[in-house]
Amino acid sequence: MGRDGVLRQLLVLTARQALGRRRMLLAVLAGCAPILVSAIYRLAGGLEYESWTAGLLDNLVITTLLPLVALIFGTSVLGGEVEDGTLVYLLIRPVARWQIVVAKLAIAAVATAVIIGASAVVAILISLPGAAGPGTAAAALAGVAWGALVYTSIALALSLVTGHALIVGLAYVYIWEGVVAGLFTGTRLISVHQYVLGVTAALDPTQPSLLPWHLGPATSLELGAVVAAGATLIAIWRLAHFEVAERG
Repeated sequence: MGRDGVLRQLLVLTARQALGRRRMLLAVLAGCAPILVSAIYRLAGGLEYESWTAGLLDNLVITTLLPLVALIFGTSVLGGEVEDGTLVYLLIRPVARWQIVVAKLAIAAVATAVIIGASAVVAILISLPGAAGPGTAAAALAGVAWGALVYTSIALALSLVTGHALIVGLAYVYIWEGVVAGLFTGTRLISVHQYVLGVTAALDPTQPSLLPWHLGPATSLELGAVVAAGATLIAIWRLAHFEVAERG
């Protein structure tokens, strides 16, 4: 089998691993939460559509569920193979190691973006009636897709650097981004949460956006690209120095 065939097989196997029954069930359940909450809000007769939807998008989707699902997928696509020792069988295949990292990252990012992006779109369309709904939903989808790429690149790199990638990732999300970045303005430059808000707020047709954004769209894209590229390069370097006899 040629390199192209091996790469296609790698993508298929990665998709099967990432979308395994347990992970997929957890991700889908997480994605259902915003939809359920939005439906309850509308049935209860809530009237502050715009402010409530902004709060839902920021507090539940972007702050909580997006990084959680990204960490689940991002730490598992390579981390699982490191833990159980099967990575060595992948490394002896005729595929460049950077291609392995990019393929794994693509599957994790797409899976995260599809599940959380679809959840955000449906939840917004339910909670925000009228002409603003589709535009805000599209803005949220773009922001979620950007965040999915950056978060999963960090998670994948962590899975090759430490055996406690999920714990380290959760600490970054809920301590650094959740607490520290809220207290010190300068730390927002190293916050994926702020990159997502910056992109979403810039595209939101409801202006001024009610999202608590602090970085402009250009800065959010530039810094996010630097973080994603840096994490990917770290993952490639780590995999390039992974010995065939190594067992995580």
